Amino acid sequence: MVPYILAGAVIGSVVGHLIPPGYFFWFVVGSVSGYLAQRYFGARF
Repeated sequence: MVPYILAGAVIGSVVGHLIPPGYFFWFVVGSVSGYLAQRYFGARF
């Protein structure tokens, strides 16, 4: 679970560097997306 959340957070930070509203917002969005991706792929495979 942690690798998915960390990967999402890193991607969110990179996106936050380029797109407003900023780092923290995209960091949170990336972390939540990583968690949801783990839940989805964990249930399917």
